[in-house]
Amino acid sequence: MTTPASRSQATLRQHGRSFHWAGHFLPADQLKSGARLYHVCRQVDDIADNATTDAQCQRAKQMLCCLQQQLAARSPNASSPSLMFLEDQSIALAADGVPTSSLSATDREVVAALEADICSLFNPDSSAFHAMQDLLATMTADLTRLHLNSQSALLHYAYGAAGTVGVMMCHLLDANEHDRALAFAIDLGIAMQMTNIARDVLEDAKEGRLYLPAAWMSDDVTTAQIVAGDVQARQQAWQAIQRLLVLAEHYYLSGWQGLAFLPVRARLAIGVALRVYRDIGRRIQRLDAAQYWGCRVVVPGWAKAYQSVLALSALTSGKPSVHNAALHQPLGSTLSFYGIAQHSDLKC
Repeated sequence: MTTPASRSQATLRQHGRSFHWAGHFLPADQLKSGARLYHVCRQVDDIADNATTDAQCQRAKQMLCCLQQQLAARSPNASSPSLMFLEDQSIALAADGVPTSSLSATDREVVAALEADICSLFNPDSSAFHAMQDLLATMTADLTRLHLNSQSALLHYAYGAAGTVGVMMCHLLDANEHDRALAFAIDLGIAMQMTNIARDVLEDAKEGRLYLPAAWMSDDVTTAQIVAGDVQARQQAWQAIQRLLVLAEHYYLSGWQGLAFLPVRARLAIGVALRVYRDIGRRIQRLDAAQYWGCRVVVPGWAKAYQSVLALSALTSGKPSVHNAALHQPLGSTLSFYGIAQHSDLKC
């Protein structure tokens, strides 16, 4: 008989191979908690990604908003999401007022199970609850097949999709100086999401999604053009991918600096995950455009082992004096709940 713990481990092993590898370096209890969080995030992501028709999108929105409503009732100290992905369009992210009465009994059971898992992981950490609300809001907004206009919109999306996970992992890994550690954890999540975007442009385009900022491309590039192999569109996208990977390096550097806030084994494990994930982007950078569009980049086992050895240097790093506030400037007040925005005048 499978248990919730074994299902979480199986999900991590099947869908998060880089994280599963890094998990070998965690203490058993933290690996179990991390796998449970990954399983929750995977379920939320699947609810959004598996919705293709209008009816399915409406059902997915109701499920995600129902979960938001339940969590808001559990943690009244966590403020409502305030993310904005598009400068020229307003996306309603508040779950209030979204009818959920038509959800089936099965859907309600899924929501209830997710709520129970989230509450057992994070209660009573209001920052983790707030991060989960922002993640749910991001997945809800993604049902509209987001097209991001600017670098600022990209950073808002990357925070919502993965910077939030960094906040939650800070709680699960018992980070020291929690309030200071959050900014660096958010940066690591943002960097990893940028790598995801860079790796999966064609795969996302097939689903009608394009996360490369339109402002980075001189032409109006569409997902249909990318899927069809339009030479000009793919060249524009390839140049944007290169720019994205350069930007990601700044966030990886900040994430690396923040490892010093973690206990020793967690520091090594997250250092391994960071180096393995960053290696995906560096492998993309070594390709030409034709090679990139013809394959999906993965890090082979021997390279994961090599990156794991390099990650040992994280064990001797000291805590950074200040966070590079310029990295969060495009996010405006989005991170104010964590008390990060008030330090926006700091310079490195």
